[in-house]
Amino acid sequence: MSLPHTPAPAGDAAPRPALLAGAHAPFLALLGTGRHLLEAGCGAGEDLHLFREQDLVVTAFDASREQAAAASRLCGQPVRVCRFEQMRSVVPYDGIWAGGSLPCLPEHEIAPALGHLATLLKAGGPLYCSFPHGDGEPLPRSGEYPLQTRLDEPGLQRLITPLPFALHRHWCSEDEVNGRWLHVLLIRR
Repeated sequence: MSLPHTPAPAGDAAPRPALLAGAHAPFLALLGTGRHLLEAGCGAGEDLHLFREQDLVVTAFDASREQAAAASRLCGQPVRVCRFEQMRSVVPYDGIWAGGSLPCLPEHEIAPALGHLATLLKAGGPLYCSFPHGDGEPLPRSGEYPLQTRLDEPGLQRLITPLPFALHRHWCSEDEVNGRWLHVLLIRR
């Protein structure tokens, strides 16, 4: 399913839906019978909308009050306003989708954020995330969600080695609007 999308202004951090479209199917295939997702950093709610149309139960949050309100309007459900480390849940999620939200963090905050997300995920559950492809150098800061961190394959290995995740799959995609991105599917150990 493809959602209509107006391109965001230059400097907006969120990757466009076309960039993430190839990631939905492999992520959903890893869910098995699990039907409760966490969308970590949902932005304006395009992926949240898509997951709800797949009859999934989705809890979503975003650090921006404005983006959370936009996602809530689009999807007709409440969206929490919080940062990664502030998210809490009594019951672990079957899967976590963190589309293009993690690169908005400074590099030194990404491992702690992933570590915290691991505490919210069932063992064996998938976590999807994506990053502008590169060797970690900071990106120019602009827009509401300035992209701050790039990640390449060696950086990915260094990042996940101490965390309770196994690398299931990674791949790169590139287009004129988004540039080159690294897509990552992790499994909670």
